Amino acid sequence: MTNHTPENSSGSKWIVVCLIFLMLPLSAMAAERQLGTIGPPPKKSPQRQTSAEGFPPLPLPAVPLRRSEPKHEPGPPVFAAKLTYGTTQDYMPNPADLDTLLRHVRYQLDIWYGHTILKIDELVAMYKAGKKCEIPLLHITGYQKFEFTPEQRTALREYLLDGGTLLGDAALGSPEFADSFRAELAAIFPKRKLDILQLDHPIFRGYYPYQNVHYFTIAEGVRSKLESPPQFLGLRIAARTAVILTPYDMTCGWDEFYAPAAPRRGNARPAATRAMMPADAIRMGINLIAYVSAERNFAKTQAYTRKVEGTQAQRRAAVRLGLLRHQGDWNPDAGSIYQLIRLAALRTSIPIAYELKSVDAEIQQLTDTPLLIMTGMDEPRLTAEHIAALQRHLQAGGFLFINNTSGFAKFDREARALIPRLLPEHKLQPVPAEHGLYHALYDIDQVRHAATRLPRKPDLHAVFIGQRAVVVYSPTDTLGMIKGIHDPYANAYDAESARRLALNILCYALGQ
Repeated sequence: MTNHTPENSSGSKWIVVCLIFLMLPLSAMAAERQLGTIGPPPKKSPQRQTSAEGFPPLPLPAVPLRRSEPKHEPGPPVFAAKLTYGTTQDYMPNPADLDTLLRHVRYQLDIWYGHTILKIDELVAMYKAGKKCEIPLLHITGYQKFEFTPEQRTALREYLLDGGTLLGDAALGSPEFADSFRAELAAIFPKRKLDILQLDHPIFRGYYPYQNVHYFTIAEGVRSKLESPPQFLGLRIAARTAVILTPYDMTCGWDEFYAPAAPRRGNARPAATRAMMPADAIRMGINLIAYVSAERNFAKTQAYTRKVEGTQAQRRAAVRLGLLRHQGDWNPDAGSIYQLIRLAALRTSIPIAYELKSVDAEIQQLTDTPLLIMTGMDEPRLTAEHIAALQRHLQAGGFLFINNTSGFAKFDREARALIPRLLPEHKLQPVPAEHGLYHALYDIDQVRHAATRLPRKPDLHAVFIGQRAVVVYSPTDTLGMIKGIHDPYANAYDAESARRLALNILCYALGQ
């Protein structure tokens, strides 16, 4: 039998009390946020030492020369931030994901970017104080449901409109996180939508060209692999993809390990894990960083786009230009048409006052709008009633210019499918070199591509009724570079080629 002395008894009580006090902060933290780390911690950056304690020259006695402490390299510019949100959600299941990805970027692209952590309420405070968040990329991840407050939604909206990019990643392929992300984007931009990114999107060809990636799944303990096109969703602001969602985990792959099985939550059956395999995840992550970096100047320029009109000495007539609204992204590059109006006032002597108005494909709105411009990057989805109204407008002498904003394949397919519905008895055909569209103001026999600067033939297509071009379609973006800067990945003409060709189209339409 063990004898308990008063000293031993008080010592035991003291140990118990200390343990209780030590456990209180941990239990409070657990009540605030449910952490479920699945990835490794960030690596420590190497330290450099400029000099150590010196070895003195002989003879002795030795005199220490100098001693300096290890020094960190100068910090790189902050390019990305992990966005923290909510009170119970795990916002950092992979603590090292951004750090590891940016290390891959530094190794592959020789570009050194830094990262930080940003609380969403700090973002709110910035915009309330009239400041802007200059971090190009905000990264939000997790596997639990979440919901933003109205103030947080407003701050995120302002950040995105100011040129920022938001990247969402569903950890372990969590449908709860992906559904919450979609719902929040619908609340922030109710008139826009997350859409599947097409395979010609720059994210899939920005550095590494991709048509298919490899995913793996864990369902009920069974692992399997599959190959498919990358499953990314995007929401556009102007002509850039400002919001990107990966509904299947990439962050585990950035850390070069395979995502574990999704955890059980309460009595709920765990969902299947679906994640991109590490090699593809790293390359796609590098593509994402390259895309956001390349788009940064364009994004900031779009945020400051203003309506600028040239001065006109005399005004004898007014012409209304109609920007056609449709159910797709009908105004992805808002500043370009205003710049076209300014150029028309500065470079032509036509005494006309131009007015730009957004119109629907309805007879009442089209009657006093002879010149229509239609732009877009996805499916217009015009109804049968809209098609009938546009047919009447064109047959009565109206003119329609269709511009493929950024020159991507999806809108090209949709435009070529739409035009035969407008004028089924006439064919879309290349505009011959001698046609007035190439000689209305400037004589144009060659243009230059925005990216390569190489000369090429202009590429306009038209539907003719008699000798009159009624519908003109440009598969290469003709409006985007008018303002001098555009999506660096776009299929577009350079600035001067775009200005000359667009003015020719406008002058031709006025002459008809």
